[in-house]
Amino acid sequence: MYQPQYYQFTPGRTYLVFAKKTDKAGVFRQLWKNHRDQEDQGVLLAANNDSRAGTPLKEIIWQELSGLLKSARPQDVAYALSHLDALSGGDYRKMQDIDRKLVLGEVITLIQSPDPLIQGPDPAIARQAIEVLGSHNPYMSNDYSPGWLATVGKGHIPGYSTWDKEHVNLGGKLYWKELTRFVNSDAEPELRVRAAQALGRTQVEELLPFAEGLTRNSDARLRRVGAILLADYPDKANTNLIKGLTTDRDPIARRGAAEAIGFGQFTHLVPDLGTLVNDKNPEVACAAALSLLSFSLEHSEKTLLANRRHSEYQCLFINALAHGDTKPYLDDLCRVIRENPQPDRWWGGFMPWADSWQLLFRYVQQRPAEDLKLGKFDAILDALEFPAKAGERGPHYYSSSEPRDLYALYLQRGVDKRAKEFRAACKRKLTYDIDYYFNMVDGNPANYQGK
Repeated sequence: MYQPQYYQFTPGRTYLVFAKKTDKAGVFRQLWKNHRDQEDQGVLLAANNDSRAGTPLKEIIWQELSGLLKSARPQDVAYALSHLDALSGGDYRKMQDIDRKLVLGEVITLIQSPDPLIQGPDPAIARQAIEVLGSHNPYMSNDYSPGWLATVGKGHIPGYSTWDKEHVNLGGKLYWKELTRFVNSDAEPELRVRAAQALGRTQVEELLPFAEGLTRNSDARLRRVGAILLADYPDKANTNLIKGLTTDRDPIARRGAAEAIGFGQFTHLVPDLGTLVNDKNPEVACAAALSLLSFSLEHSEKTLLANRRHSEYQCLFINALAHGDTKPYLDDLCRVIRENPQPDRWWGGFMPWADSWQLLFRYVQQRPAEDLKLGKFDAILDALEFPAKAGERGPHYYSSSEPRDLYALYLQRGVDKRAKEFRAACKRKLTYDIDYYFNMVDGNPANYQGK
């Protein structure tokens, strides 16, 4: 959302300020009218008020931020970690203003110093430092799982863009020995788990036995991470260790097994996902459903069919099956549109009913015009029109494209009466000027073929 660019200062602190001159002497303005992706861009908190005259700008920024890492104020350290991580390409913005190796070298000291911050009053600093070292790899957050599975799998997880599979977890590669020692230390259990996650996507050969050992750890959280790390070695991992965790007494470990099967695309373990998707623990079932959907139908169809009536994920499973062959699932797809289901623990992405809508639209689009005129597909067309006729609790077209393209299809196939009735229904239901889009279709219906 739009927000004016503003500079915020704390009295008594020193800042590096970027501003532009105005026509009035002594008056400067912020560089942009609205904020950028980094909201505080234009102002940098300084470590002290020492003069940096004559020093290159990038070196000044490095000196200030690395100096803040040594501050006694936890908030200063957190600020420095955040900015150094971003400026060295640690997140999705991939900036390269500061050498990543320099940053990681400074950050590792935060969990190695004789009086480490992890023993201090703010363990959040140690957690943040570990996350920087882990380069925000896909194993460090549950929120990353759908996008990562959409990247490594060949299944159907719509609505997610893919990751850069070649992105290197440089912190893990450079400091895997230090991180493994930290995992085996007497630090707080949560931090040890985070350090293990920070090893994700390093694919260092020496880490394979370490990951296998974690699957036997007494802490279920570390067993989970151990299973996930095995996914980095799809050709060498002992997958019997993952299979063993599918029946672990602790749901956290079972969840790790479900995640690892998808992350590693271990096709021979897909039947185990069929068991886990019915696990009594909802988090385990959710992880299993997501992993199952990441596999191509060649490997998942049998398991998806067996769970076609799953109490929570059936709409997602039906859509995945129908992407392979729509015809056997026409009635199911119509029902998904009308009932507008959404799993309680759905991970997001493209709405299930909208996915079903697109499948049905493509199906009727490929039918002969005469069949549409004869009413052979009226039930499907009724479902496609449902968002224009349902009550407030029903689905709503998620853009103008869907009613526009359906209207265009009617005109293309000569179903003029239905086109007129549908247009009237849309005008009653939709709150924006849908006529604007329908008028464009009238000019040349053939231009609109859907997505």
